[in-house]
Amino acid sequence: MSLSSLRRMWKNLGLAQTRCAYCLVPFTPETGVRATAPLCPACAEIFSPCGAPRCLRCALPLDTETPLCGECLRNPPPWEGIAAYGLYQGELRNALLRLKFGGEFVMASLLGACLSKIAPALPPDALLAVPQHPVHLRQRGFNQAHEIAKALHRQTGLPLRADLLRRTEPHIPQTGLSAAARRRNTRQMFEAASQVRGLTLWLVDDVMTTGVTMRAAARALREGGARETLVLVVARTPREASGEPQ
Repeated sequence: MSLSSLRRMWKNLGLAQTRCAYCLVPFTPETGVRATAPLCPACAEIFSPCGAPRCLRCALPLDTETPLCGECLRNPPPWEGIAAYGLYQGELRNALLRLKFGGEFVMASLLGACLSKIAPALPPDALLAVPQHPVHLRQRGFNQAHEIAKALHRQTGLPLRADLLRRTEPHIPQTGLSAAARRRNTRQMFEAASQVRGLTLWLVDDVMTTGVTMRAAARALREGGARETLVLVVARTPREASGEPQ
């Protein structure tokens, strides 16, 4: 079969078309637009970042003109900045669940592209994901936060350093626990490597609920000597569903 015949067959089967990274429907992207995780016009509208006012330290939506929520004023988190793409609801939530429980790794590329849109302009020395304990990692087979961080690494070329932070305590289910109980569960949960000293880091996670686990991870990096930690999360659980205070 000639090359031209193969190309015609490829086109007739629809294999040469661009497919939406979320709904997989073929579509024709705008001329000259190339994306690592292309979205059809309908999905692009659904996956646009949330533009509502957010607390600059925890990314929760604000109903006032102040830049910080009351909890962050009383108890500032151990990181220097945060960016969250959207709220944990709708299709964004569905994409996260498809990755976490369905093992659809194509969603990691889509969610990594979401993070690249909200990432700070000044690049870090390295990026890393909130790690899982080896026991939990063996049970699930992968860390969804690390898969998203890997996608962000591929899309930005930034160094990915999974060796900088490890989880020293097994995962304890946090669902249904109060914020105080979550804090008790996360004490001494993480340990930073000596190589974090003096580094500016992007710490990546899929979802932030109360923020207690992220606080524990960022605190370990700070205590290890990291110069600055910026948190990047795909989705933030709304206050009424997260059991605030964080």
